Amino acid sequence: MKLHTLGPAETDSAAAAAQYCQTHPALQVAYHPSFEELYAHLTKYRGDQLLVPAAYQSPAGLSWGQLHYRYLAALTLVDGFLYELAPLILAELPTRANQRAYVHPANADLLRQLIPTAEICLCPSKITAADQFLADGRYVITSQAALPAHLPLRIHQRWTVPMLWSVYLIN
Repeated sequence: MKLHTLGPAETDSAAAAAQYCQTHPALQVAYHPSFEELYAHLTKYRGDQLLVPAAYQSPAGLSWGQLHYRYLAALTLVDGFLYELAPLILAELPTRANQRAYVHPANADLLRQLIPTAEICLCPSKITAADQFLADGRYVITSQAALPAHLPLRIHQRWTVPMLWSVYLIN
């Protein structure tokens, strides 16, 4: 049986999946480019499982709770566990003149509170947000390990975040 979640291997979802598989060794992790892709193709994965964080929010603004109810017929919640996210940071590259900020939708409201002038660009993962930030962004909320240490970054804030993870059976 497969455990479907967000990839690549550097994501918090991948780390949470690896943790879960330690106590469920029959599961094999399958990575996907986005949770949206997973939700759109659930029928292809019947009989497998889905791992999603409770803080997940879709690019369309749907929360974990809204998706939970929307997919009641397609998904059965079978387990849950706590697993801490990789340390998060709000970083700025002050040498960039733009106000572009890359962020996962779940962190967009937090970014708006802290940098109200930011032009927010949503990304499917914090890893993708880091990559886009490196290309042309000024601000990012991402995993600290996703950014090179040699950059002249201004770190506005750091967080350690425990997360509730949901495991669903795909019907």
